[in-house]
Order: sequence, then structure tokens, then C-alpha cells
Amino acid sequence: MTPILEAHDLSLSFRGVRALNGVSFAVNPGDFFAIIGPNGAGKTSLLNVLSGLYRPQRGRVRFLGEDLSGVSPQERARRGLGRTFQNLELFRGMSVLDNVKLGAELAVGAYGALTPDARKEWAIRRWAEEVLDYLHLSPLRHKHAGALPYGLQKRVEVARALAGKPKVLLLDEPMAGLSLEEKQDLARFLLDARREWGVTLVLVEHDLKAVLELSTGVLVMSYGEVLYLGEPGGVRDNPRVTEAYLGRSA
Repeated sequence: MTPILEAHDLSLSFRGVRALNGVSFAVNPGDFFAIIGPNGAGKTSLLNVLSGLYRPQRGRVRFLGEDLSGVSPQERARRGLGRTFQNLELFRGMSVLDNVKLGAELAVGAYGALTPDARKEWAIRRWAEEVLDYLHLSPLRHKHAGALPYGLQKRVEVARALAGKPKVLLLDEPMAGLSLEEKQDLARFLLDARREWGVTLVLVEHDLKAVLELSTGVLVMSYGEVLYLGEPGGVRDNPRVTEAYLGRSA
């Protein structure tokens, strides 16, 4: 199978501090690929390189077989490389619907550039409403995003990202701060999107139980380097991972 997303020998430093050191991996279409590791391991830096926010000093990223060197974050999103952030990036004073329409506009712009303005606006609204319904957010469509509880704001951000029709969606700790029930709901939505919409998922996550239950592949990082790359079942049995991620006593 040809990988949909590849990282080759990525290295990144900030004022002499190494954030990434020779990181390589490949994600296949349909994967639920997890990136885990202790704080400061370089996980968010890796997502920032993949999405184009950071430019590595060495290495390259390939998406759909094309080298993304020099490609802006906006263009990567237009090509189908979506992203959510560790800290919420919603427009808090806008409605839930308008937030999701921003993502839908990206998708409609990519697939219907020649659509007349009125039909394009109708297509954006229709697709945004479909995504809201899919994530059980329709009753909240006219609420200000900033007025919602934290867990629902997280779901709105995922909805906006999915509305962009990404081929690959990068998620930075989407379950952080959520209750067990909210985590279960979000996991179900993501698995449904993967199955029904064909979205390949790459997520940074601290909830090891969720990672082992959901993922098809795992990358474990520590101090910017790869400690483990493989199937979820091998994580607990790797002594380097146990020491770095779970703690020596584990």
C-alpha cells in the first residue's frame, strides 16, 4: 500500500535545543495513527512540521506522494491535510454554525470553485449542517461557540476540521480535559468519520488506554527521537517505552 503521509528524517532545533532528531514514519490510507510520549517529547513540534507551521532544518514531508517542502499551511489544508490544535482555536464570538462553515468553505472552494456565489453559499451551508448533524451539534448551531462547555467546544473544533473534507486529519490531544463520557463520544465520532468518510487520522494523545484501543499504529517519541514504531500491542512490552513514557517503576 502506498503511504498517504510520510515523514523522512525530520530534524528541528530551536536555539540549539533539539525538538526533532531524525524522525521518520509512514501512514497508510485509513490508518488511525497515534503519536505518544512524555511531555517535551516533540509531539506537537512534529505536527507543526507536518502541517507546515514549522520548517525543519533537515528532512521532508510527503503527502499523497508529493513533497510538501515550501508548501504553506493554507495550501496543505486545501490539498486535504487538516489540523486541530491543543489549545482551542475557535472564533468564540461566532456561532457554532459559522465556525463550521469556515471549514466547509475550504471544502466547497476546493471542489466547486466554479460554482456561482449563491449556489456556493448554499453548498457551504448544506455541508456544514450535515457535519453538525453528524456530530450531534445541530441543536447548538446558533449558540456562540465561546459560550459552550469545554467538551462541546472541542467537538466543534473537530467538526470544523472535518467540514474541510480532509484526507488526513492531524489532531493534537483532542481528548485532553474531557470526561470519560466525552472521550467515548469523540472516539466514536472519529471512528465513524474514518469508516464512513474515509478520513485517515493522526493524533497526539496522552490517554494510553485510548491509544491502545483505537489506533492501528503507534509512534512513541522521547526527546525528539523515535523510541518505538509499530503496532499498539508492542508498546507495553518495549522496555525503553516503559521507562520513558510510563515511568521506570511501571
